[in-house]
Formats: sequence, structure tokens, C-alpha cells
Amino acid sequence: MGLTNEEEKSIRSMGLLTLKPVIYAFNVDEVDFTMNRSEALEQITGYMRQIQYCDLGKDQCVLVSAKLESELAELSLVERGEYLRDLG
Repeated sequence: MGLTNEEEKSIRSMGLLTLKPVIYAFNVDEVDFTMNRSEALEQITGYMRQIQYCDLGKDQCVLVSAKLESELAELSLVERGEYLRDLG
């Protein structure tokens, strides 16, 4: 955020959201989620560098495949296990 240590110390007790770490969730397709994961994470890191207030030392990201999650939710536990095994 660009604060000096002294400035950060003086406002830390206020509990401001701007000082809290952020988790960025990126929705990707099932191919990027399973097979191209490292490439997708590299690309996402580039996106995060473009976010004005993103602190790569403190903030984190997570890959999500909403389509895959939706498909898994419709399956039984046995089918879910088989599906995930097939994905690798």
C-alpha cells in the first residue's frame, strides 16, 4: 500500500480492511484448473501485478473452476471420486 513502517504502526490498531491480506479467486475452465495449472497461475500472477493495491508478498490467489464444482455437486460420492480420479 506504500506506507512506511511508522505509518503502518500508527494505523494498525484501527483494524482497517486496507491492511488485511486479500485472497483473489480466479475462475478458470476445467482444462486450466487440471492440466495447465502452472501456466494459469503464472498468468494470474501477472494480472495481480496490475492490481493497484495488490501486495504480492501478503495477498494470495486461488484457482476455482465453477463449472467443475457445479458438475461435481450433481454427482454421488462414488461418482465424484471416480470423476476426480479420471481428472488426475
